[in-house]
Amino acid sequence: MQDNTKRGERTLFWLKVLFVLFIFLFFANNTFGESMKSMRQESVGLAVAYIAYGFVCGFGLLISSVMFLVYYFSWLHRAIANLRILTKPDFSPIGAIVLTLIPIIGFVLHFWIFNDMVGCQEKCMEERGILKGRFPKKLLVAWFFATLAVVVLMFKNSDMTALNVIQNLFFVTSIGLYIKFLTFYIAQERELFQYHTETLFRKRVDEAIRERDIQRAADMLREKE
Repeated sequence: MQDNTKRGERTLFWLKVLFVLFIFLFFANNTFGESMKSMRQESVGLAVAYIAYGFVCGFGLLISSVMFLVYYFSWLHRAIANLRILTKPDFSPIGAIVLTLIPIIGFVLHFWIFNDMVGCQEKCMEERGILKGRFPKKLLVAWFFATLAVVVLMFKNSDMTALNVIQNLFFVTSIGLYIKFLTFYIAQERELFQYHTETLFRKRVDEAIRERDIQRAADMLREKE
C-alpha cells in the first residue's frame, strides 16, 4: 500500500474551493445579477468591473476544476489500487476513472464505484478490528439524488429564474454532500493505511528477531563443534 493521505487532502482542498466559489457565484448572481446588468449599461466603469468580475470568477473556476480533477483522479486511482492489495473491489483503478468520466451517466456509475469502495474498506477494517464508525451511506444516497436532480434540470429548456435557482441549489448541495462523505472515507483510509503499515513493521521486526535468534543458535552450534 502507498500513503494516499496527501492526495486526499489536496482533493478535498480544491473541492472546498470549488464549493466556496459556486456559493459565491450563486449568491452574487441571484442577489445582484439583474441590477448589475442594468447598471453596467449606464456606466462604462461598472461594465468593465462586471467583465473583470466574470473573468476572475471564470478563471478561478477553471483553475480550481482542473486542480481538483487532477488530484481527485490521482487519489481515486491510488485508493482502489490500495484496496486491491487487501481485498477484491469490483473495479480496477483505470476502469473506475474511465467509467466516472462517461458523460451524463458517469455519476450513476461513480455512485456504484464509491459504494463498492466503501464496502471493501469497511470489510477490511472490520476484519482487523479497527472499524470505529460506519460510513454515512445516507449522504452518498442523498448526493446521488441531488446530482440526478441537477442532470434532469439541465435538460429543462427554460428561462425561468426559479428553475435556475433550484438547479444551483441542488448543485451546491451535491458538492457539499460529496465533501462530507469523502472526508469521512479519507479519514478511514488513513487509519487503515496506518494499521497496515504498523502491521508490516511488526512483521519485519519479528522476522529480524527470528533471523537473529537463528544466527545466534547457529553460532552456538559451531562453538560446540
